[in-house]
Amino acid sequence: MISTSRLHLRPWRDGDLPAMAAINADPRVMAFFPSVQTEKQTEEFIGRQQQQQQGRGYCYFAAEQRASGTLIGFIGIAYQDYVAPFTPCVDIGWRLHPDFWGQGYATEGAAACLDFAFTACQLTEVLAVAVRANQPSIKVMQRLGMAYRTSFQHPALKAYPALAECVVYGIQRPGKDSG
Repeated sequence: MISTSRLHLRPWRDGDLPAMAAINADPRVMAFFPSVQTEKQTEEFIGRQQQQQQGRGYCYFAAEQRASGTLIGFIGIAYQDYVAPFTPCVDIGWRLHPDFWGQGYATEGAAACLDFAFTACQLTEVLAVAVRANQPSIKVMQRLGMAYRTSFQHPALKAYPALAECVVYGIQRPGKDSG
C-alpha cells in the first residue's frame, strides 16, 4: 500500500500474527505500556486494524522491511475516539522490533504515512500521542515536523500513574491555513 526506499507498509495478513506477537511480548518494546501483550491481545489488535483498513482505508499498517520481507512491526494512522479533549482524531503511531531501532525506520515510515494521510485520505490534521517519558517516540514526532499541542491523563492508563501523563503532538496538512 505505501512504499519507501526501505519499507513496505501494507494491510495485515493472518500470517503476521507470530512475528507481531513476538514484538508485543518483548519488554523493551512495551516499556511505556502497562505490560507486554499476549498472542490473543495481538490477534485482537490485528483484527481491529483489519476492520479499520476495510472501513476507513487506513490503519496501523504492517511494516515490512523491503530487502528481507521481514515484518518489523507497525507504522500507520488510526482513528481514535477514546475520551480526551482532542478526540475524535486520527493519530499516527509505530511499534518496531528492537533490532530496527535507531535506524530511521519509524521516521521514514511515518513520514510516508503523513503524506498518505494528507494526500490520499485528505485529512487536515494528524496527531500523535506518547507517554511523556517516551523520549524516543517524541523525538520521532519532532523529526516529522509535529509540534507539541498539550498533555493529558490518558484514560486507559489511570491505573498506571507513571504512564498516565501523555503528550500530544500534531501536524496540519501542508498549505492548510491554521487561522
